[in-house]
Amino acid sequence: MTKIEKALIACEKVIDGIEDNTISTSSALLQCSKIARLTNDEENLIWLQYEYGGYPRNKEGKIPHEVWEIAYKNGRGYTYEGSQYIFTELASELEEKIAAQQKAIENFTTQGTSVSGEYAVIAINNLTSSVSKSTNNLITNITTAQKRLASLKAKYYEYALIKQIELSFGNVATDIFCCYREKVNKGFSELSKETILKLQAIEGKINSENPELYSQALTTCRRLFENVSVELFEKHFPNFTDKYYKTKSGKEIDVSGDHYKNKLSAVIEILENKSTKKTLVGSNIIYLLDWIDNLNDLQCKGVHAEITRDDAEKAIIQTYICLGDILNMQERDN
Repeated sequence: MTKIEKALIACEKVIDGIEDNTISTSSALLQCSKIARLTNDEENLIWLQYEYGGYPRNKEGKIPHEVWEIAYKNGRGYTYEGSQYIFTELASELEEKIAAQQKAIENFTTQGTSVSGEYAVIAINNLTSSVSKSTNNLITNITTAQKRLASLKAKYYEYALIKQIELSFGNVATDIFCCYREKVNKGFSELSKETILKLQAIEGKINSENPELYSQALTTCRRLFENVSVELFEKHFPNFTDKYYKTKSGKEIDVSGDHYKNKLSAVIEILENKSTKKTLVGSNIIYLLDWIDNLNDLQCKGVHAEITRDDAEKAIIQTYICLGDILNMQERDN
């Protein structure tokens, strides 16, 4: 079971549990924390950690402003006499408080009291008044605690619902990408072992938290295209010995040596000429390769501080898609 599948199960537990009233608020919180952890939702994981372990205070005993803001926007804020405040009781503490005070109300009674004499009526009235006052105070406290707990429960429900929608939609995109990846892995399995190893290396590097490996991932993508371009060119131009290839527009491009972009352009043009459908595969691939080269050049010159994980993910996803498009064109050619 993947992390996404586990996260979706946790979402369902929170949503169904709150809707059916079969899960406690503190248990819903633990499931939300699990969702954040499984989906690498770092921002909300911080909030949920505060919800579970308490909101930290500084040396003066005050909650730092940035922490206060997190609490206020996540269901803990309220206004009293024109000023804004937050409550800091944990969900588990509120649940225990409600249960204890409800039990205390049940224990309040005047039964078993024995008084006599001329002040008996006054004593009973005073006792009844005291019990009533204490009971009312407890009811007020319970009502406040229940409102606060309901506010937290609503936030946990909202979080689980939003994540469920995000993950469900993301699964559609993931399924599409997986189809492309499977096609590429199978389609290029007949090519050299070197190409396959490079393809596998790409997948291994994307999950790393090391920025240096993101740069290596981009380099691997480019080298993969270099390798594939040579093999595809030899496949579709087995007897081609000239240095230049003349495109249908009349332009001559150098396909000798390491001019892999031109080799790919020639291959794609041949495939497009054999197809009744016009595509943008060629321009998409060249755009991707130019983008990768420019990013690497900027990094080498110090203009671009570092290649991010987003950059690496974009390159890897687009690499699979572009190679998959080439395979689709070859299938139509066969």
